[in-house]
Amino acid sequence: MNSVNRFVCLNKSISRRIRSHLPQAKTDLQEEYARLVARYMNSQPGMTVADIGGGRSSAFAKYVDLGGRSRIIAVDISPDELAQNHEADEKRVADVTRHLPLEPGEVDMIVSKSVLEHLVDVDAFVQKAARVLPPGGYFVSVFPSKYALYSIINRMLPRRVSNWVLRVLIPGSEGILGFPVYYDNCTPSAMMRVLRRNGFEITDIRVSYGQTDYFAFLLPLYLLVALFEMVLMALGLKNLAATVLITARRTEAPLNQENQRLTTVSTAG
Repeated sequence: MNSVNRFVCLNKSISRRIRSHLPQAKTDLQEEYARLVARYMNSQPGMTVADIGGGRSSAFAKYVDLGGRSRIIAVDISPDELAQNHEADEKRVADVTRHLPLEPGEVDMIVSKSVLEHLVDVDAFVQKAARVLPPGGYFVSVFPSKYALYSIINRMLPRRVSNWVLRVLIPGSEGILGFPVYYDNCTPSAMMRVLRRNGFEITDIRVSYGQTDYFAFLLPLYLLVALFEMVLMALGLKNLAATVLITARRTEAPLNQENQRLTTVSTAG
């Protein structure tokens, strides 16, 4: 281990000890997402869920009651990633902003984990989700917020540089992290507008401000970010949160164009 790696490991070790005392670190939306999706799937027998971006694995599968005859359809743009998913009952390859390979009413839920930030056009994806979900069907997604510190830094750095940083700071992240990001509509307020104008009602929205783990390689920076997070949390500035978990329910029909226009005007006002 070279001196740089030793320095990073020492800082990470100290940061981990501090983390347990931070109030913003007590919320793990990734884990809440997995349990939430599984709870919906276990609520009644025969539920079918489309896991968008469910390449290598489906995070919620470990909590699903196998006796409930639930089905997981993993959808991903990469056939190589899908080949590694041994939890899905079915796998379909697609760019979901262009085509969602699902029939109307085929699934009861459309879910995604850390996917929306990689989509060029989130609105196009939500429109397609609204067309295939039946009334009462659920849309659940957890994603990083556009204005989180790490998201801003990720957009500022050239991809080659950001991938190098990930390799140094998070060993083993090759092929898992570092995909292109766009953060289209990736804030709580923007996603609420997108969902509502496409015929969804928001049933729950949660945010987490914790992002210090990305800065654990340098203790003084870690402490500054931790303080910044606590200020955001105290002020309740949700659009500046680190992570968003949103749940929406499909209503009877997507809004028509006139209602979409009125909703946009009302929101802008």
